[in-house]
Amino acid sequence: ARIALGNYAQGIKRSWSAEQALVGSKLDSATLKKVIQAIHKDFDDEFMSESQYKTIDNPKGKDEYRKTLPDSYIFKFFQEVQSVHGIKSWKESEIGLMKVKPLKRGTLKFDERPGHENKPQLSAPGLTTGAVRYTDDMPMPSLYGYLVITTCATGKLMKIDSADAEMAEGVKSVVTAKDIPGLNDAGFAPGEEMLFIAEGTDITAMGQQVALVVATNYRLAKKAAGLVKVEVSGANQGAVLSLDDAIKAESRFADTDAVIGDLDAVEKALLASALRVTGETYVIGQHAFPMEKQAACASPEERGGMTLWSSTQAPDFCRAKVAGMLNLHGKGSLVTVKCTRAGGAFGVKNSRNVPLAGAAAVATHKTEQSVKVLLDAQMEQISIGGRHGFKVKYEVGYKSDGTIEAVKIISWGNAGCTHDFSGFLFLEFAEAVASVYKWGGNFYIKVNGMKTNTPTNTAVRSFGNPQGYFVTEAIIEHIAGLVGHSPEEVRERNMLRGSNPLTPWKQTMDFYNADMLYERVKNDAKYALRSQEIEAFNSENRWRKRGISMVPLCYGHSYIYAAGSGAIVNVNGSDGSVTVFHGGCEIGQGIHTKVAQVVAMTLGCELQAIKVGESNTDVVPNMRFTGGSITSEVCCEAARRACLELNITLEPHRQFLRKKNQAAIEEQQKEGKKLSPEEMNPEPSWTAVVAAANSLLGHQEKLSATGICAPSTNQYTTDVEGNPAGKPYHGDYFTFGAACSEVEVDILTGEMQTLRSDILFDVGKSINPGIDIGQIEGAFAWGIGYYLYEEPLVDAKGVDRTQGVWEYKPPLASEMPRELTVELMRDNPGPAPIGVLGSKAVGEPPFMLAYSVLGAVKKAIAAARKDAGASPIFALPMPCTVDAVQQACVVTASQMEC
Repeated sequence: ARIALGNYAQGIKRSWSAEQALVGSKLDSATLKKVIQAIHKDFDDEFMSESQYKTIDNPKGKDEYRKTLPDSYIFKFFQEVQSVHGIKSWKESEIGLMKVKPLKRGTLKFDERPGHENKPQLSAPGLTTGAVRYTDDMPMPSLYGYLVITTCATGKLMKIDSADAEMAEGVKSVVTAKDIPGLNDAGFAPGEEMLFIAEGTDITAMGQQVALVVATNYRLAKKAAGLVKVEVSGANQGAVLSLDDAIKAESRFADTDAVIGDLDAVEKALLASALRVTGETYVIGQHAFPMEKQAACASPEERGGMTLWSSTQAPDFCRAKVAGMLNLHGKGSLVTVKCTRAGGAFGVKNSRNVPLAGAAAVATHKTEQSVKVLLDAQMEQISIGGRHGFKVKYEVGYKSDGTIEAVKIISWGNAGCTHDFSGFLFLEFAEAVASVYKWGGNFYIKVNGMKTNTPTNTAVRSFGNPQGYFVTEAIIEHIAGLVGHSPEEVRERNMLRGSNPLTPWKQTMDFYNADMLYERVKNDAKYALRSQEIEAFNSENRWRKRGISMVPLCYGHSYIYAAGSGAIVNVNGSDGSVTVFHGGCEIGQGIHTKVAQVVAMTLGCELQAIKVGESNTDVVPNMRFTGGSITSEVCCEAARRACLELNITLEPHRQFLRKKNQAAIEEQQKEGKKLSPEEMNPEPSWTAVVAAANSLLGHQEKLSATGICAPSTNQYTTDVEGNPAGKPYHGDYFTFGAACSEVEVDILTGEMQTLRSDILFDVGKSINPGIDIGQIEGAFAWGIGYYLYEEPLVDAKGVDRTQGVWEYKPPLASEMPRELTVELMRDNPGPAPIGVLGSKAVGEPPFMLAYSVLGAVKKAIAAARKDAGASPIFALPMPCTVDAVQQACVVTASQMEC
């Protein structure tokens, strides 16, 4: 017999004691226990702890999990051998490791309407063949820059010695704070974040920019960057790295705090409740992980100006910040920012692209040559913050049937080292916690904004809502465990009902239908029947467990992030072709295609006649942020309004041609000619109308129009005197959905597979069902990754150890549901009153529906705990990765019987 073990002690080693225990023995429980004891006797003294897993979020790391894995694998070996040799019959479902299984079935359900068809993205052929261009693909000769960044969380930068780097092969320049002609300011909040840390100033986080080495190619720039010597005094002294550190030190961004509810009233309601419970949980962050990392290319222009190609979600914000760096305040139009497309963005390219773009711009200013700066995956994860983490404590008053009478929640959010978008995000987190539940009319939450010496956290897809949703459902599950009901029963008992219920902040949830969507999914997914089948499966299988979970969703949308975005539509009289520019950025969400569809539908031209140009600050001024899920509809509406103006211009020509065509038809009929239905139609073609309106030797109409969409329904809208002109709420409207997921968990290893997911979402009258379903699928996949697989590993020195995908695990194809049904609500009673052409936003909300997968995993864990004789009530704070799942199942070698 041979037993070798890797990833436990130093290197791969054989366990001589275990081999001796195995030889000549029966394959039974007694031998199994001897073998397991022998392995631990041989190796426990040599156990190699993996320090990268001991993080500020999870100080214990994964050592306890790794120590139990040999037990599980030896047990699996015994099971397989017993089965093969007929010693003992084991269920096939419990033998071996979980196999990667291909997609069994995918079902998409949606309606199409004229002008609202399922069209592929305009750039789909280029995206799938690699023909499209990203920032790094701009065809221009350029130098390359590689950043030198801080390697400690705190300290004072005393000296930068770049002498060796400047003498290195291919190096053209080393750029530092001394080379900035204008403001050393690259943050969202003015004056808070330096473009380059200057000598004699404080370091506030790992990964801050110190210098940029510029060379003739990327490889040489990276090599020379390693030669720059940075002298720091007091490195890591007094560093505040975790939320617990920040709470203890009272390290605050108090101006980002968010509060909802009346504390006194809620505390009185808690005291009056029949039952009360307290609890706490923790929600981790997440890397945005776009396929295209941060990238910028700067090129010098006349009069000290500059053109920047940036992978960005906010071209105008980038333009304004770079103009300040170049000392072009008041002459900011000399800086042009362009973005053809971003290869994924997910929020971090709203503000976190600015330091990189600024570095490229200052380098170009100094060298008077074009400079490209790109982050690799390792550099991106060290220096670019991500999703905010939260610590949460709660107190709930409830009845024995699970009815919640009051809730008080105190939370702390990790903003990182600067404000960035944290103020808005903490408010959206607080609103997300309210979700679709009544809370007995007594809801209070306070979010404390905390400052840490970590890279600034920022906008990431769904913007505080995934964390809030986790907290909400953790509370629901806690109460369900206490009263002995399923989480679904408690959800249904506390769910808002009716057509227009109120939020805790007294905003009406117009056209509310989360309860109806939930009931429909429950019925369509056969939740009750499958629950019985899963219960039977679990009773027959000790080491594989299944779970099924249903969740409702409501998501609040605010126009604040994109309101005011404009569009310009130009029509070419020569052939009727149309060029459109708008104030959003194509980041993979299909905004260009939706805008083109709306333009084609409004003007009456063919989709193929339309070109949507790159995002360009010279063409569309005052671009807002592409984010919050609502930029597509804002830009579609802006373009539609421009088209309506063009239609007014074209209408006299259309009427004239219609009359002319009608006269010709009548003349042919008099002559006895038989005409086809098409020939009987007097409506002039698009090209004929355009040619009549604008031709070289004919009429000269202005076939160019602009539009702007500036919704005025939230608390940020003012009149010309600055007085509030909207409603007193952060958000403008809500979207709703529901999902049901079934999973299977290997109790011995914690591995999970999603067997089936059913999703129903209300997007109103979808402009493009295919794109919207793609957004739902992508958001759902992201949510599975966040809730179950992805774990940033920031250690006690502030170093992010998840550099690339060796340790950081975005979801792959194997993590997707084997059966997936996605349905857009098809019997919609009417168009949404807010949103272009009756549609609703879709990009971010479905993310939270992936909690149905985590909820199902928790049910599988509860079934395993029941078999182990443990309490069905358990806490599972994030990260909910395989190790946490297996440990929650309280697996011990003493339970392994064969």
